[in-house]
Amino acid sequence: MGPGGIGTTRSLPTQGLKSLLSYYGGDGPSRDKLAAFIRNYLVYEGDSVPDEVIDLRYAASIDPGVVTNPPLRRPSGPMALRTLWRMDLTRDSRLNNLQTPTLVLWGRDDKVNRPEGGPMLLNTMPNAELVMTSHTGHWMQWERAELFNRLVVEFLSGEVAFAP
Repeated sequence: MGPGGIGTTRSLPTQGLKSLLSYYGGDGPSRDKLAAFIRNYLVYEGDSVPDEVIDLRYAASIDPGVVTNPPLRRPSGPMALRTLWRMDLTRDSRLNNLQTPTLVLWGRDDKVNRPEGGPMLLNTMPNAELVMTSHTGHWMQWERAELFNRLVVEFLSGEVAFAP
């Protein structure tokens, strides 16, 4: 579901990825910075995310352990491009041989990972199935929760055979 590192090096990073990677940079994390990122880049309709969700996500983002070692930050220096290149999982030849049935869920309007990332995985992994939804950004699990949950439960329970 909207994984990082899919097609990130095919062209310049998206505005959403730039925003995500700069969250801990500059003046550091702030509630306003996080609200702007979530409402402008993670979801198709920014007003759909209530302030309470922003508050919870912000509180988690400023946990001292997280601030000391942020999960994502903008690569810098001479290795920056190489770091982004290594983040691109579609360059990993092991995906071509992965026999595990895989359900790929992707928002057609994702502004963090390009929408073509979903089809890239579909065409790289031999037993992948792709479901792309319109009017959906990076947070498909939020915006299309009922559909997301149903597809995941059906896939994991084997109720629907998505892959051979």
